Amino acid sequence: MLYVLSGEDAYRSRKKLRDIEDRFYAVAGGRESAVRIVLSESSRLEVEQVLTTGSLFRNKRLFILEEPSAAAADAAVYLEEKLPLLVKSDDIYVIWDRVPTPKQGFFAAAASSAVKAQEFKRLTAQESARFLDEEARMRGISPSSVQKRRILMDAGGDSWRMVQELEKAAISPPSKYLTGELIPASSNDDRAIFSLMDAYGLSQRAKAWQIYNTLVHAGMEPEKIFWRLLSHTRTLLSIYSLMQRGAAAADIPRAAGVHPFVAKKAAVLAARVSLSDLTGKHASLVNLDFQAKQSRGDVALGLERILLNLSI
Repeated sequence: MLYVLSGEDAYRSRKKLRDIEDRFYAVAGGRESAVRIVLSESSRLEVEQVLTTGSLFRNKRLFILEEPSAAAADAAVYLEEKLPLLVKSDDIYVIWDRVPTPKQGFFAAAASSAVKAQEFKRLTAQESARFLDEEARMRGISPSSVQKRRILMDAGGDSWRMVQELEKAAISPPSKYLTGELIPASSNDDRAIFSLMDAYGLSQRAKAWQIYNTLVHAGMEPEKIFWRLLSHTRTLLSIYSLMQRGAAAADIPRAAGVHPFVAKKAAVLAARVSLSDLTGKHASLVNLDFQAKQSRGDVALGLERILLNLSI
């Protein structure tokens, strides 16, 4: 039996994976027959050995195969050859990755053959608001409307970051959280973030570095600066795409799910940068985000390195 979980929203896909694991452990009566293989770190021989070695403890087993998109070529070929057996097996196989399902290869073939294949895409503005409300209720938190707007502005679309903000709120004194001290809503900070976005998009290294240090010295956490910058860069890419497709200026804010002022600022910047340059800058931030969520990188140091490596 085969399941495939994929997509850039790793928080929700991981949550689904944990649900599958918990149900299996409850039925199997233990964790002894569960095996996790990180394909990006495993050779073909290691994969074969794990899949073909029987269990001394249980008849039914759970195999979790992570990161097939980064599997070694020979390991991917081996898995694709064994795919019909995985599908028909009484054991449970779950393939998980944080990237969208590709069009070809083992990963794609597995998704088309699975009992259930679910892709967790980035949340829309409306989905983010619903997700935030649901997670807040689960944690017994009642954020104010101002706090909700701030979290959605900083982390909207990224479930992992929204949950992180809610968890910060959960361990903060209620009065502090409800008065808005946890996430300050300074119009000066907002203007500075927009200026930083402009400087970053235009590769103005000295200006970007100066604005970044000004924000840090004013008390804004580097992580929050990074998340705002990543969010603005994603918005800029979305608006760039809409402009290239000939969308009317009046329709862009609604299509991009942003305030008209934000759309206007982004459109001005989008007209001054190339798609390849913008895509590269977005990729740098996304890679740092990935490394940080895997506990493999420091956001503050990574963001400083990105800003200092701007070309001008």
